[in-house]
Amino acid sequence: MTSTINIHPKPHPTTMRKTFITAALFSILGTTPLQAAFNYLPTDPRGTAMSGAMTAIADNPYGIFYNPASTRKTSAGLAYTIPYGDSSLDNTTGAVNLSLFPMDPLGHLSAGINRYHADSYKEETVVIGYARTIVPGFHTGFSVSRMTQKINGSEDDSATGLNAGLQAGLSSVVTFGISAMNLNSPTIGAAKTKLPRTTLTGLSFKLPTGPLLTINSLTDPDRSGRLLVAGDIPMLNSVHLLVGGATNPSLFSAGAELEVSMLKASIAFSHDTDLGTTSSFGVTFSL
Repeated sequence: MTSTINIHPKPHPTTMRKTFITAALFSILGTTPLQAAFNYLPTDPRGTAMSGAMTAIADNPYGIFYNPASTRKTSAGLAYTIPYGDSSLDNTTGAVNLSLFPMDPLGHLSAGINRYHADSYKEETVVIGYARTIVPGFHTGFSVSRMTQKINGSEDDSATGLNAGLQAGLSSVVTFGISAMNLNSPTIGAAKTKLPRTTLTGLSFKLPTGPLLTINSLTDPDRSGRLLVAGDIPMLNSVHLLVGGATNPSLFSAGAELEVSMLKASIAFSHDTDLGTTSSFGVTFSL
């Protein structure tokens, strides 16, 4: 008589970490880890280093993803992000802003693409926007996002989001910004998951001594509000230190920018106390 003993191998630490990250994304982003890129997440190193507190910040090439009213000059950027230290998750972003002079000296056209990839699914957002200076210091903008979800073994699905924003210089020091994403509350996927209508409201303070400070609040119907705070501190003529923090969930971030002529290279990280450390790298070009 013989007997069989079943031995269950102990899970590899890497597999356990991926399982934990997926489970955490379930709880943070909804019933599934999908719609990760369609939620409000920083798309570039500057946004990552400043914990996403970007709605009152102008002249970022990736501004189309934060506030459609934030573009002012011709610029372009390319960024790569590794969320939560897991190489099986990656996020690639490209953006371009064009001043329409001489056709429309007060208008600016922006476009961007953001691709979020994991083992079994992909999310892609293509966004096009227009911003205009109404009077000096007062800027409005709107954009249209086409979001596509690709899941292995399922048909691709897409949704269209409508976004709007405003930035107003209240003084030589203070700028007010507000942006609203997915105003039409689009749905996506076989389950017709509603993408959250996200509103970001903030103030930035450009101090005469050089540093820039900003504070933002983020709200959407699916969660309680978040507080986002950040700073941009000049260290040398061409180097800036970026720092930030957020609540719900707790997050702290930091980064650096090196500017040489029209080129700027950036590196950043943010640490989520539950999910781990996100790294982001990028370059931008401005005229």
